[in-house]
Amino acid sequence: MASANFGPVPAWGADGLLPPLVGNPAGLSNHSPYHVSLMDLVSVLGRTDARRGLLEGLLNYRAALHQAGLVQGVQWVNGSFVENTTQAGREPQDIDVVTFCRLPDGYTQETFLAAFADFSEMHRTGTAKTLYGVDAYVEFILDDIAYLAKVMAYWNSWWSHTRLDFRKGYLQVGLADAEDAAARAVLNQAMQGR
Repeated sequence: MASANFGPVPAWGADGLLPPLVGNPAGLSNHSPYHVSLMDLVSVLGRTDARRGLLEGLLNYRAALHQAGLVQGVQWVNGSFVENTTQAGREPQDIDVVTFCRLPDGYTQETFLAAFADFSEMHRTGTAKTLYGVDAYVEFILDDIAYLAKVMAYWNSWWSHTRLDFRKGYLQVGLADAEDAAARAVLNQAMQGR
């Protein structure tokens, strides 16, 4: 199930992981992070009550980001949430998310963090996991392209393999709120139809 301008959520491999590459390695959409729609993320990975609960938390976390004016950027989604954990007889406990975003107009990183002290504290202390079920990190996209490349390479180096060093893929969704209401409606319908 893929929407316009997005690829599908790839099928899990026999190992329960998203593949790091699908098909031709020359295509930009054929490798991790796979750019998927928020609707597909909810529809494809919201298969169980536990997963739907985590997705509800992710949507609430995104709403908090949007309320703080963070709407330009992308989110990388990873962790056990993007794995087929049912093979191991368990449910994912959280969703790992790193948000790469532009600051709202008129803010520097320092003035933004001062104006939104609760936001800063939530990420510094890890309480986003308690509040939303999201192991959350935020990277502000500044005008330093070398820094951005270094930060993205850092996250990819951590996220492109398991703790046992098996290569794996992960997902990317846009940060803009264009799909959030529709994704929430699909999620609510799935939660009511249990």
